[in-house]
Amino acid sequence: MRLIPALLAASTGALLLTAPAGATTKATTKATTNATAQAVTEPTEEELRAAPIAEEAEAEVKLALLRYSNGLTVEFNDSQPSGDVGIVQTAYTGRAGLFVRDRGDSFLETYLKITPVSVAVPQRLVEAHGSEPLPAELQRRTVTKEPVEVDGLAAPAVRTMSGAVNCNKTYYPWYHWRDVGHPGMLPRDSYSSSYGGKYVNADSWLVHCLPAGHPPQIAARHRFFYFNNVLSKWVEQSDTLVYPGQEQHIEKGIINRYRRIIQDDSWGSDPDCTSCTYTREGRFHD
Repeated sequence: MRLIPALLAASTGALLLTAPAGATTKATTKATTNATAQAVTEPTEEELRAAPIAEEAEAEVKLALLRYSNGLTVEFNDSQPSGDVGIVQTAYTGRAGLFVRDRGDSFLETYLKITPVSVAVPQRLVEAHGSEPLPAELQRRTVTKEPVEVDGLAAPAVRTMSGAVNCNKTYYPWYHWRDVGHPGMLPRDSYSSSYGGKYVNADSWLVHCLPAGHPPQIAARHRFFYFNNVLSKWVEQSDTLVYPGQEQHIEKGIINRYRRIIQDDSWGSDPDCTSCTYTREGRFHD
């Protein structure tokens, strides 16, 4: 299990409650392209749902662990050998806000925006930036192959989601699914193939409805997977927990592939645990 034991705060909110019409059109186009151009080699929806989970999970290599003075913790990581980069934000609700990544930013651009010039930049983030020109800001920074770990950073001067976090709040401006916390809520198992096929990114947001101080065994959980065509299996890339009083946002991916997110809890959807609830949202996107 790979998680960030954060001590942090949150805010969050968004207005649009369904994926925009453009996203639907794009997903339809992608599905059509996949079906025609790759019909021979690509698995069907039924095969994807029937495929088992591989026994061994990928290694999630920590690239940077950033702790902010307001309680926010941010981790950048790299799943190996798939090469998907990820970012995990964790906060205690009411103390600090999860920030919002600017649309179209690479993980490198996000990292440069939330860290001062004195903090080194992981080489892997530079490699994962893609074919676009590197940010000019990088010329002022030290690039390292070693893991970066920094404490006591000033709160990043970037946009956070507005409004106090609670179990009726939304995080994303649009999403593929959203479930407001209620007793007995069953696990959510979401496949990108249900929303258009392959995607570059998978996003998951969870907020634990119990306040901080309750036993940590009462936790919600994110699990991220990608479909390995060679193995014909789902390979786990990330497995994290969200403890009482916390919210957490995870984004994983830089490669176009079939993706899957499982959101569940540690109390087995027991309806008698009436206070054990969490709210969840998720989406796949490019």
